[in-house]
Amino acid sequence: MEEITLTEQNYHSTEARKLYMGYSQFKDFLDCPKKALAKINGELEEKQTEALLFGSYVDAYFSGTLNDFILEHNEIFNAKTGQLKAPYVNVEKVIESIENDELLYKMLQGEHQVIMTGIIAGVPFKIKVDSFFKDKYIVDQKVMRDMNPVWIETDGRKGKVNFVEAFRYDLEGAIYQEIVRQRTGKRLPFILAVTTKEDVPAKALLKIDQEDLDKALEEVKRLAPKFQAMKEGKIEPYGCGKCEVCRKDKKITGIFSYHIYDPFQNDDF
Repeated sequence: MEEITLTEQNYHSTEARKLYMGYSQFKDFLDCPKKALAKINGELEEKQTEALLFGSYVDAYFSGTLNDFILEHNEIFNAKTGQLKAPYVNVEKVIESIENDELLYKMLQGEHQVIMTGIIAGVPFKIKVDSFFKDKYIVDQKVMRDMNPVWIETDGRKGKVNFVEAFRYDLEGAIYQEIVRQRTGKRLPFILAVTTKEDVPAKALLKIDQEDLDKALEEVKRLAPKFQAMKEGKIEPYGCGKCEVCRKDKKITGIFSYHIYDPFQNDDF
C-alpha cells in the first residue's frame, strides 16, 4: 500500500488503519488479534460509546473544533429539548473544572492534535498528540469515570492495579515518545492530563516514569512485528476466546460437567 498523508479527516480511516499501527490498534492486538483484524478490515463496526463521545466532546472543546463535533454527533443531544442527554450532562462540569485549574489548563494549551508517523521495529506507527509542547512535553488528555484502581485478570496477574497500568497507558506513552523522538530528535516526558466525570471532577497531571516507558517500548518492539505479520496475513491470528468475534466463531466440542466447564476455552484458541 502506498504511503498516505495523514490528516484529521483520514486519521481513523480504513486505509490508515491498514497502513499504520497505533496505540489503540496495538492494544487491540494484545487483547485479541482476531478482533483487531476484524476492526482493521472493517468487518467489525467500532461503536461510538458514550464514554468515547464524552471524552471526544472535551477534546473538541479544547482543540477548538467543538462546533464540528456537535454537527457530526447530534445524537448526544435530546431532539426535543436540545439539551445534552443524561450520559453527557457532566461534560460542562469537566470543562469548567479544567478551566478553573491554572496548571491543568496550561498543560492543555500546547499545539493541538499533532499527527506524526514513524517506524518502530520495522512497523509503521501513527500518533496524534492532544497537546504538544515542542522541546518540552507530550500531553495526552484523559476523561475517565474515576481514578480508582481497576480489577484485571491478564498476563498471569489477578487483582486491582493502578488505572495507568490497567489500561496500559505506559504503552501509549512509549509509542508517542519514540515517534516524537524520531521526528524531533528529543525524548520528551509523557504526561497524562486526567479529569474524571464525577459530579465533582477529580483532576491530576501524571507523569509516566522513563523507566516504565523504556520497558513498555521494549514490549512494543518485541510484539509489533508479530502483529504486523498478522495484518499482512503471514501469521494466523489467534483469538482470546472471550470477545464477540471469538464467540461468533466458537464451536461446541463436547459435553462437559458444569463444575469444570470453561466458557472461554476452545480448541481453536
